Amino acid sequence: MPITRPNLDDVVEADLAELVTAGASEGLAVEFKEQSYGTSDADKRELLKDVSAFANAHGGHLILGIKEDRGVAVGLPGLSVADVDTEALRLGQIIRAGIEPAILGCALRIVRLSNAANAIVIRVPRSWRPPHRISAQGSNRFWVRNSSGCHEASVDELRSLFGQSAGAIDSARRFRNERLHLIQTSEAARPLVAGGRLIFHVVPQSALLSTDTLDLVEIYKVHNAFAPLGSTGMSPRFNFEGVINERGGEQNHGYTQIFRNGAVEATKANILRRTDRGLGVPGRGLEQSFFERYDQYLAGLKKLGVEPPLILMLTLEGVRGARYFVSNDAFEDEHVEIDRDVLHLPECVLTEYGASDTAHPAIRPAFDALWNAVGYAGARFFSKTGVWNGKGP
Repeated sequence: MPITRPNLDDVVEADLAELVTAGASEGLAVEFKEQSYGTSDADKRELLKDVSAFANAHGGHLILGIKEDRGVAVGLPGLSVADVDTEALRLGQIIRAGIEPAILGCALRIVRLSNAANAIVIRVPRSWRPPHRISAQGSNRFWVRNSSGCHEASVDELRSLFGQSAGAIDSARRFRNERLHLIQTSEAARPLVAGGRLIFHVVPQSALLSTDTLDLVEIYKVHNAFAPLGSTGMSPRFNFEGVINERGGEQNHGYTQIFRNGAVEATKANILRRTDRGLGVPGRGLEQSFFERYDQYLAGLKKLGVEPPLILMLTLEGVRGARYFVSNDAFEDEHVEIDRDVLHLPECVLTEYGASDTAHPAIRPAFDALWNAVGYAGARFFSKTGVWNGKGP
């Protein structure tokens, strides 16, 4: 279906016209509306019902401006609204204010039509933390969707949805643990050198809830966005999992693996240094090498059409007994040593793509926990707005 282009911003009139030409039918993943939703409470409830039902099922698209006949697309007249930008803003505000919990990754796109009218496409992702309920206009109801349309969730359906909410994070943790096992047991094709390792995982919601895969050729085209941590050079190639960027050299000091389902695994090995202050991790340098790549990875995933939310996971492995060197404090040798071999830092969630002032605060809780582990109240290398700068507020 043409409206399922990876980037919603790439959807154009020809994609909507193709739905009409093909006689596309409404169903589990799409619904057509010739006109927008009205301003009455009942109209607002209808919008919230349609959106929440998609999120509680498999996700989908609401297309406003397509005429349908018994569920089949038959025309593309567009919407008769005075100001389509204002209308899109109104719909977005209703969705954000009227559904609990908020649906992460819900997006709207205005499509300009050649007849001077406009259509609005509302893309609703399948939620990783359902169920979502309508919490506005005097309603308190849960809706789900099937091929026949929307219906109120049964007790059994609600029980299943609540189970899915906990299952997404659990699935991401299992993925991380499985990958860590491969790294620790040196079962990868080129085992990482020892001396402490930083491992970063990005797991999109879509990788947990769908069997869809990315085009490996498209991944390869943007491999430069996934350079290994702390490296200026890389050798890209296809592999069984997808596409891998490896650092050069006889020994493997790190790589970035882009999986065919959109997940990413970035590694940096040999992070420990032995100094006159003892064994430690050069904290500022490690964090700098991470944030030099972090924004690029997110930009690469966005270009590939991988939709948020994204579960972000940082792990330090092989670090027991090391200190985290972050200052020139004369008493730094009294600071707390890392008391375990593997630090599973807290999972973080990025709900939308954006600049550093959006992306950096999303992962800051992981760095706060890392600094907690070595005796600090929180990470100190972030600005007041939560952007990493290597020096603090």
